[in-house]
Order: sequence, then structure tokens, then C-alpha cells
Amino acid sequence: MKRLKISGFGTLCVFVLLLAGTEADEVLTQPESLPHYQPKYYPYAAGEKAVYRAHWNGMISVATAEVFTASTVVDGKKVFRVRIEAKTSRVLDLIWRMRDTIHSTFESTTLTPSRFNFSQRENSRVIDTDARYDRATKRWVVNRQQVGKKTRIYEFDSENTLDPITAVYFARSVEFKIGDRLYFKVFGGRYRYLLELSVEGKEPVELESGKVIEAYKLVPRVQNLTKKGYAGRFKEAAVWISADERRLPIKMSSKIIFGTVHLEIVQDQPGVQSTAAEQHRSAL
Repeated sequence: MKRLKISGFGTLCVFVLLLAGTEADEVLTQPESLPHYQPKYYPYAAGEKAVYRAHWNGMISVATAEVFTASTVVDGKKVFRVRIEAKTSRVLDLIWRMRDTIHSTFESTTLTPSRFNFSQRENSRVIDTDARYDRATKRWVVNRQQVGKKTRIYEFDSENTLDPITAVYFARSVEFKIGDRLYFKVFGGRYRYLLELSVEGKEPVELESGKVIEAYKLVPRVQNLTKKGYAGRFKEAAVWISADERRLPIKMSSKIIFGTVHLEIVQDQPGVQSTAAEQHRSAL
């Protein structure tokens, strides 16, 4: 079942949204020519909670992911904190059990990231990745600890490199129209990637609940920026973001080696801020 999991890069929803792509070995653009985006919208500023459910081939429920977004103040600066908790279903637990948690913290205006933490609990595999961005040196320092293995530390110049969660919120925050292509440098620990999001069109999307939402269809592609990486593993994917003021990811799909995984929003609570206890958990 290793192909179904997130390949050490994030929870299932982040994997489908950010790291699934087609023609992964094709050169998308030169990294030095990437645009510098300025956030325009902050539809999550009042806080929100969203729950996603993943199905395999539209039939079997394989995982759920809960996404919590809240604003807070750290060192006198307003920031957004995002927490994602993902777990496999009871059926899949019998074969492959996953309980993953991701935290991401980024500045409230520029969306400059400051910290990314990924706790992987997948069967007997236990990995903790903690990444911190130093604004003074403009470098990321990534500490990766895997049970039974030597702790590894990776450092690299930022060059506008985002953690995968911040990249999602950037995509929700910038202006785009049909035909545009958005480019982001992202990392998930050991490796870095160039992500392209192509805005293919706008169409109505019917959810499992029967609700129909007008949404932008984005097609992601990904390219390795380091000598090693997982870009070559990923196949066709698509992401739908609501075309209203929420700009909310509502549905995602990705082909895998033995079918297709669909991820769909099943619960959305705008204006929900974390409780004090949840804020403490997010602060790590």
C-alpha cells in the first residue's frame, strides 16, 4: 500500500493538491524567473475548519483530513496557523494505518512562512520533520528525525521557497484568471520542487452531498529541483477551488498506480477560530 500514502511529503489532501502532476520531468520554467506574488485575498482570516474525505475509485473511503486555520500573535506579529490532521479509514487501517499531523505558521500579510512541522505516524514508521525559516539569513533549517535512523539536518537558501501548506494558502490569496499559470517553489523535508498550477477553466462541481459549486479547475504539475525527489511518481491530477469569495479547495483527484483517489470537502465552517487548547497544540 505504499503507493497510496503521501510519500513522506504531507497528508493526503496536501499530496493531491500540491505534489501530483503530469509530465513531471518536463521543464516548467527556469527557477530564477519565477514571479513574486503579492497576496490580495485573505478568505481564511476569520478562521475556518474544513473536513475532507478521500475515496478510492469513488467507492471505498480510505482517509479523512481535518484542516483548521486560525490567526494569532507571535512575537508581536500577527500570523496564521494551520493544522491538518489526517487518518486512514478503519478499512484501510487493517492494511496500512496512518495518523499524520501537519502544522504551518506564516505571516498574516505577506504569507511569509516561519515554521513547518510534519509528524508522520504510518504503521511502524515514525518520522518528525521540523523546519524553521530564519528571516535574517533567509535560510530554511530542516531537522528530520526517524525512529531507528540517524537524525538529519538540511539547510538551504529560501529563494521564496514555501512549505506545502503555505503554498496552498498563497494559491487561495493571489489574483488569477482562466489561462494563468502559477509557479511556486515548495519543499517537504529532504527535497524541493517546482510546482505549476495551470488555471484550466471554470465549471460547476457537484459534491457528494448534491450541492453544486462553481469552481476554477487547476491542473498541477511538479518538477524536482534537487537531484533526488518524488516528482516522477505522480500522475494526472486536478484541483477545484470555489470561484466565490471563499476560494476554498472543494475537490481534488489524482491517478495512482491502481486507480484514482478523489478528495472532497464534506464539512466547511468559516469563521471558526481554534480554542485555547488547540492554539497551544499548534504552537508545539
